[in-house]
Amino acid sequence: MASFRFIAFIGLALLGGCKNPKSGSAPDQPQVLRVADQLQVLEPLLAAAGENKPVNYTIQWSNFLTGPAEIAAITGGSVDVGWMAETPLIFAQAAGSPVKVVAASQRAIPGTAVTAVVVKPGAAIHSIADLKGRRIGWMPGTVTQYLVIRLLEKQGLSAADIVPVVMTSGGPGMLNSGTVDALVTADPYLSEMLAAGQVRILATGGASITPELQYVVAGSAPLVDPQRSAMIGDFVRRVARSFRWQREHPAEAAATASRTYKVTLAVANQIVHRAPSRYVPIDGAIVAAHQKEADVFQRLGLIRERVDAAKLFDHRYDQVVAKVEGGR
Repeated sequence: MASFRFIAFIGLALLGGCKNPKSGSAPDQPQVLRVADQLQVLEPLLAAAGENKPVNYTIQWSNFLTGPAEIAAITGGSVDVGWMAETPLIFAQAAGSPVKVVAASQRAIPGTAVTAVVVKPGAAIHSIADLKGRRIGWMPGTVTQYLVIRLLEKQGLSAADIVPVVMTSGGPGMLNSGTVDALVTADPYLSEMLAAGQVRILATGGASITPELQYVVAGSAPLVDPQRSAMIGDFVRRVARSFRWQREHPAEAAATASRTYKVTLAVANQIVHRAPSRYVPIDGAIVAAHQKEADVFQRLGLIRERVDAAKLFDHRYDQVVAKVEGGR
């Protein structure tokens, strides 16, 4: 691992000092790191925290609805880095996609979660057991699917006991139209729907249900390129600092969320305070939590063979993250 870190840090130094070999003195063309955001979380957060303008490269943003779509873009080579929950990486690894987890965050307050199963306020559904035979909306291959599976299993049920419906949005549309009886959603949709009185929370993730991990994910090709690997390391540092800034400046973070999602400040405050995150070095507990989730999908036949979760993680930036949260 030390050799990877050495390459990354040396590459970062080269970003600021390399010259164009054709002229001997002219600088290279500006370097670009192509980043896949999800639901416009990272881009405004980094901007608010003052972390969106690196000196030696620029960030080119793309926005996606789900992690699987990001992984497809990374695998296809149209982006270098993505940000997502843990579940899509299980399917990516099982399919042999050339992606690696290079940084991970956990909930700063244990037991909190941004994902929830919701129903209409007046629905005759008051427990997970009441979901039997009902139509439940989730996004396949995402943490929304895993949350429902885990909740059902704790009640002695399985996915065969419900009618899964593929969601196209995290909003209330499918509930309002009667297409589903319950759906899995997350912030910013969750806080907005709660504030509008459109939904009632039936159950949430967190604690023993879902690991509530968020990953920075990179393609294999960028990671073997010294310059792009260096940019990824710097980007990881900026992401970790931004989430720390969000925890330490909740009022400013809420104002940013209010503008980004076009919601009231009260709703934005709920988004910021619901489940704050902190980046941590990738340790055995994170790998074990990921493996446990992967084993559930393998047992259910949703992936063919058991994957070795440890092979998914790249530890070269662990010390970068440790220094951010250590205040150094």
